[in-house]
Amino acid sequence: MPRGGVLPLLHKRTMRFVIIQDHLRMGGTERQSIFLADSLRKAGHEAHLLLFRPGGALWNDILGHEIPHRVLQSVDTRICFLAPGIMQALEEMSPDAILCMGRTANCYAGWIQRHFPNIGVIATLRTGKLIQPLHHWSLGQVRAVLVNSNWWKRRMLERGFSEDKIRLIHNPVMLRHGLEHRNEWRAEMRTKTGAGEHTKVFLVLASLRPGKRHMELLDSFVRYASETRDDWQLWIVGTGKELPRCRRFVEANGLQKRVLFFGQQAQTGPYYAGADFAVSASREDSLPNFLIEAQAMGLPLIAVECRGVCECCIPERTGIIVPPDRPALFAEALQRAANDPLLQTLTMKEAPAFVAEKFGAEKQAALSVAFLEEIAKATRSRATKAAAQADASDRCAI
Repeated sequence: MPRGGVLPLLHKRTMRFVIIQDHLRMGGTERQSIFLADSLRKAGHEAHLLLFRPGGALWNDILGHEIPHRVLQSVDTRICFLAPGIMQALEEMSPDAILCMGRTANCYAGWIQRHFPNIGVIATLRTGKLIQPLHHWSLGQVRAVLVNSNWWKRRMLERGFSEDKIRLIHNPVMLRHGLEHRNEWRAEMRTKTGAGEHTKVFLVLASLRPGKRHMELLDSFVRYASETRDDWQLWIVGTGKELPRCRRFVEANGLQKRVLFFGQQAQTGPYYAGADFAVSASREDSLPNFLIEAQAMGLPLIAVECRGVCECCIPERTGIIVPPDRPALFAEALQRAANDPLLQTLTMKEAPAFVAEKFGAEKQAALSVAFLEEIAKATRSRATKAAAQADASDRCAI
């Protein structure tokens, strides 16, 4: 029998998928892994998560969705790259297709494809960070590569990858609740934060790590504060190692009443509802979930141009895109947006429909399931041919 144990399942429509993720931290890729596993199960397939580390901010989500999962580390070593017994685990799980999510899992993708040559292994490119050498090598080894932005598709084609190997499927918008709760949430958040009717509230929702450029963002707001008489607040949702540095910067510039820190939040809807604009200075995103979700809630964007950021909005109608490393220009964009009621009106009218059409969860789920089924069917076809060849060889020997 070929590796993967697919022969006993050939007569069944149900397929078995394994999605590999190192750890269930609170991030867009991790949420996407859970979303895909749930979508595959709703389509009538078996979907399992294979995790390197136990726990994480989204651990209860997989328990709540009752998604089958297996963890390779018996205790959390806090080492993301450690995946003991991964090949044996995959052998026992017998998948028709394997999807690697996140940079760490993708560094293993090439080795997994070589170990299981008859199984379709899919690598992913969903990050704006520099690609690690093992990740890049894996892209050339696997059966297919799933990208979430046109920017990455163009880059792969420029680097000589075959277009047949690349599949573009955008991130789905995964807000648990939307505009139906906006007025209630908005009143609650504005009261909680002391934001008045005319206060301009800007929101950034991202992990506080260097690549997200919160310090650059704060520098732009210092410039904005010196040039405007607007009543404004900046809400920072998230946590990370840059948080202490950001707090010190805010205190040093006397902005404690303007810049509010909320930490990590599982329910983000109220923050979108309470804000007026979404802002991002990040330089490490491929297609930021934050900006997509903000558009779904009718927020105009002011964002630094990076990878697929321009694909998140309708430039100059629902968002302002600023060149990188230009904090003065970003400050000007903040002032322009704050004093442009037409931008806010257009965004509230056009952005939710734009997001629903381009990033709607049902549409993206259907595209993802169809793509994964395609790879799995090819695996079963290879298994059928291998079995036929083995049978023919046995008859010849007789």
